[in-house]
Amino acid sequence: MCRTDDHRGQILILAAASMIVLMAIGAIVIDLGMSWMLHRQEQNAADPGALAAAKYAPADNEAAMRAEACFYAQSNGFFLGDAGCAAAIANDDLHVASPPDNELAGEFIGHSGYVQVVIRDSHPSFFGQFFGRPLATVRTSAVAVLTTGNSNTSSLVALGHSCTGGPDQGDSAVNGGSDVNIFPVNPGDLGGYVTVNAECGNSDDLCDNGSGQNALSISGELSAPYTMVTGGCAYNGSGTPQPECVDVTPCLDEGVIPLGDPLFGMPVPRMSDFPVPDCPDPTEVNAPTDGSPCTLKASNCPANTCTMDPGVYYAGWDIKSNVRIVLKPGMYILAGFGIQLSSSSSLEAVSDVDALGNLIDARVTIYSTDGPNCPALPKQCEGSVNINGQGALLLKATNSVTCQQVSPQICPWTGILLWQDGTVADPEDITINGGSDLVLSGTIYAPKSKVTINGSNTSTGCTDTGSGDLACLSVQIIAEQWEIGGGATVDMPYDPSELVTRQQRGLVH
Repeated sequence: MCRTDDHRGQILILAAASMIVLMAIGAIVIDLGMSWMLHRQEQNAADPGALAAAKYAPADNEAAMRAEACFYAQSNGFFLGDAGCAAAIANDDLHVASPPDNELAGEFIGHSGYVQVVIRDSHPSFFGQFFGRPLATVRTSAVAVLTTGNSNTSSLVALGHSCTGGPDQGDSAVNGGSDVNIFPVNPGDLGGYVTVNAECGNSDDLCDNGSGQNALSISGELSAPYTMVTGGCAYNGSGTPQPECVDVTPCLDEGVIPLGDPLFGMPVPRMSDFPVPDCPDPTEVNAPTDGSPCTLKASNCPANTCTMDPGVYYAGWDIKSNVRIVLKPGMYILAGFGIQLSSSSSLEAVSDVDALGNLIDARVTIYSTDGPNCPALPKQCEGSVNINGQGALLLKATNSVTCQQVSPQICPWTGILLWQDGTVADPEDITINGGSDLVLSGTIYAPKSKVTINGSNTSTGCTDTGSGDLACLSVQIIAEQWEIGGGATVDMPYDPSELVTRQQRGLVH
């Protein structure tokens, strides 16, 4: 029997299918190339437009910023004609915002003093025609700034976008029956604001009285110049509506644009730039291979006082009871473990004298991160900063005078009091429960951690009336979450000169 299979015509079908695939690939390549060229053209217009507009951001001159963006857009072939820019702005093809309010701004969204220019245009799409989309749209953004020093105008910033505090607690809270009083130190300073990015709760510009999960939960009293919440605010109490207004009524704005991390991209200290001091206990070794923290206890310190030199401490500090820890001015890098302080110990920065006999103010920066041998040595992995003592906590951040007299290596971080590295695999929290005097000054930066600060129940604020302990927090807290409470009155004076500043000019995104 003879078998005759006829395969004629199959090559033609395969060739036709291959041609369709090749044509589709070619259309995609052409579309991508045209999109890339349009993006470059848009970038050439957005970059100088944002730079020119940034000159007018400090004065909040919206008309001038739009005029500059329009000029450079038309110079690059966009939105031509007398009414071209007006129509583009109306259609959101030319978008100019200060502060940036578009997701293309990344971490700079919501930052005052910054300008964002977004240009949107289209080109014919060969591939899209098969799906009823004959045009491909391309958006390009540029963000610029012109500032000689911006410490951000908020005293309390919660960067987290979701509520993770449990069913009856929002992302950040003022609780424990405490009264938190935020106010500018210098009349006329704009700042001392409260900013919460969490998106849960009812955004109706009212701090509703009742329980439930909200971005900001207040059970004591919060007095601040202005409070901005992406989600909603809840007040669990009675009496004065919350938050209390200082200068402006109303002082609560809900449903705001989330604020990007003001310190995003801050360079980290290099351990190799700083010395490695000895531990107070002569039997302990502070070295890159060390897997145990320095033990700070009264028996190893003269008159129960451990005086610490600035530098790198591998595996951090384990502070025992009844000891006074005195920090000399400078940078302290805790390469693992963090700080564990309990019972009646105290932690204080004290003035020092340089080689020429000049008095150096008591200023420090504490940076907590992973050590070089994490996770092989578990205690070299970033630990919590847990200060839970009955003694005093008196710390101020480094300033320009300290960096000039102590070490130029610390100058990039002046204004930072405490930095909990958020880039490590497992960021840990900061908890400060003050016993007697609680006086802090500077920026506390923990972008992936929660910061909890509680004064004592007898705290009286920044003015020592003799009737109780001090709870004066001249700080700025930038954290994923924050919680303030525990005292009768916690004063938070807003003083930009005490906070971290970033000098930025030009394009930033």
